[in-house]
Amino acid sequence: MKNILPTLSYEILKIANRELPRSIFLNEISNLLLDSLKFSELRLLFQTRENELQFEFVHGTKDAFEYKKISLQDLLQQLSEDETTMLWEPILTNNFDSTSTFFTEKGTFWTIDFNNFSIPYRRKLGLAENSNLLQPKSSCSLLIIPFLYGNKRVGLLQLKNIKRELFSSLGTNLFEEFAQTLSAILINQYTQALLQERVKELAFLYEMSNITKQSSVSLKDSIHQIINLIPPAWQYPEITQARITVNGIEYTSAPITSCEHKLVAPIIVENEKCGLVEVIYTEKCPDMNEGPFFTEERSLLNNIAAELAIIIGKNTCK
Repeated sequence: MKNILPTLSYEILKIANRELPRSIFLNEISNLLLDSLKFSELRLLFQTRENELQFEFVHGTKDAFEYKKISLQDLLQQLSEDETTMLWEPILTNNFDSTSTFFTEKGTFWTIDFNNFSIPYRRKLGLAENSNLLQPKSSCSLLIIPFLYGNKRVGLLQLKNIKRELFSSLGTNLFEEFAQTLSAILINQYTQALLQERVKELAFLYEMSNITKQSSVSLKDSIHQIINLIPPAWQYPEITQARITVNGIEYTSAPITSCEHKLVAPIIVENEKCGLVEVIYTEKCPDMNEGPFFTEERSLLNNIAAELAIIIGKNTCK
């Protein structure tokens, strides 16, 4: 691992510099780690910058990828049947058993045979009454590394493989160094991704204000200009379509053939609803704040609806 882990850090940094949406970035590094390190499963928890009680959660395997934002307690409840999750809270809160040979000084957990660890550990925690969880299971090698940011524990990386005896104490030290590099990249990419979204929104609002100021353009042409501006302002422009409905007339840039997710805002003119503005994702996307949409995207859509109300009001008065 001495040679491959620094190389992986460099490859992940290159991916981070491509200015990808957060979920696509995490999908790519999940695939990279699984392919390069030959693990069967990866799980990643990372505290969000705007809410310390909320975590980004990534679950990656060879054939599947999952990404969502969720509180730790809700996540642990959802994964209550998974024995490995009993270690997450002690590691994240720095309350792990420092006398155990399964933990390093920094709180990294490692074992070459999780089945031999889990049953006695559950009994130690007083969980022996749950007979279903104490039944022998197929074992695995397991490594759980905390992400450290200064003195804070901001997440963890869990790597699992059905092969036993995969880790050693030397390998664990190397993985701890790799995890801290990965932590720094995750923080920087998260900030860059948020900044990139805000820049797109500001650019949209600037163009939108220019459309609102136009006096010699028809309502139909103004609406089509706005429809063309919407996809680039959203997180996944390549699968984003827009539809604006005014007084029963629908306007789109192209026929909408599928709709996996939709964000809608009413257009209100003189206290009466006269239409809708809709942003549609044609493919399934991971959950964010409101379905797969950011809170900021909801605010942006509301602003679009308000500007459309101004444009419609002006045209009504002509």
